Order: sequence, then C-alpha cells, then structure tokens
Amino acid sequence: MELSQRLRVVGDFVTQKTVADIGTDHAYVPIYLHRKGEVEKVIACDINQKPLEKAQQNIKAYHAENIITTRLGNGLQPLQPNEVDTIIISGMGGMLIIELLEQSQKVINTTKELVLCPHLDVPAVRKYLHKIEYCIVEEKMILEEGIFYTILRAIKGKQKYNKEIEYLFGKILLDNKDTVLKQFVSSEKKRLQNIKKQLYDKKTEQSQKRLQEILQYQKLIEEAEKWLYCAKKL
Repeated sequence: MELSQRLRVVGDFVTQKTVADIGTDHAYVPIYLHRKGEVEKVIACDINQKPLEKAQQNIKAYHAENIITTRLGNGLQPLQPNEVDTIIISGMGGMLIIELLEQSQKVINTTKELVLCPHLDVPAVRKYLHKIEYCIVEEKMILEEGIFYTILRAIKGKQKYNKEIEYLFGKILLDNKDTVLKQFVSSEKKRLQNIKKQLYDKKTEQSQKRLQEILQYQKLIEEAEKWLYCAKKL
C-alpha cells in the first residue's frame, strides 16, 4: 500500500494506542497504523457507505480485522466518550473540522490527542484548539503535488499565542525556521504582489477594501520573514 507523504505524517503523529480516523475514506491511515504495530484499536469512520465498503475490503486484505473496525456516520457522531485516546481528522477544510469537533464536545473531552490536517483555514483551527484547551505540541508543513499541507498534533492543556502571526503561520514552525514554511511564505508574498497589481487598477470601494486587507496581510508576511530568517526570534 503506497501512502502519500501527507497521510504518512498524519499516521506518524499518533502516539496513543486507541484511535479513531474520521473521514477515513479507504482506511489507508488505519492500515498504516496497524502495519506499524503501535495501535491496539482503530475505529475507521466515514459518512459514506461506498468508501467504507472499500475500507472493509482493504482491512481484510491486510488481515487487520482484529484491530480495525468501521462505522458509518457523520463526523465524530459514531463515537462514544472514552472509546479512543486519539482522534484523526484529515482531508477536510478547517471550518468543517471545527464544526465536527464542536458537535462532539463530550467525545473531545475524553480524548487525549487530536491529529488534524486541515486543507484550509489552518489559523482558525489553531485558535479553536486553544479555545477548547488543547495545546499544539507538534506541527509539520509539507509540500505535496504543489499543495502546502499543515499537520498538527494537540494534547489537553491550556495554551495561548501572543502574536497573530503565531496563529497565522504556526509558532512551532516559526520557531523551528521550517524550510517548507519558508517556501510557503515566499509563495504567499508572490501571490500578494499579483493581487495588488490587479487591485491598484480598480477604483471600486470593494477593491480598495480588499487592497487594505492585502496590505495588512503583507505586513504579517514580512514579520514572519524576519522571524524565519533572523538569528534570534522576535
């Protein structure tokens, strides 16, 4: 079974023995965890029947039926409190991840670890984790097939960042002067330049408002660059 770099990092972030994979699709991550031999139970959940049927076939092919079970349902709703210590949610937008977590607070309150890979709105996910008293203890950014992905691992505990750029780009990634984050910041800088050129030519109220937003974001990009390339943290 060939696993993408993104899914491999997601699997490698798991530190607990009992796991639920939300939106499991074909159960690639649960099977990867089973093959590593570091889990005792994995519940593979999906909202759609057809992917679960394929997941069941894959689980059987890898003789993992004693470790991995499948459940049909939306988000974390197929789970009960105290069933698992790690919850994985990958392959969804950040706002949807937040919505799913919000809907299942009783489950989240009995979970030790969250491994999340939001495709969009990563800063919002960081803020939400702090809101529900989860500490972000590990982050990794990867570039796969031209797309930047951020994978986060969070555990129970109080945490709050002091600066907006820490939520925007990830304090851990900034502190580690992450090479992929440097690529992302450079990419964003170029993207903003192109947007600015288009907006400067327009005189509508909406375009000028958007231009101000871009200029503000550009300042945060510049602040992040200083953090990433200076010898000392700001």
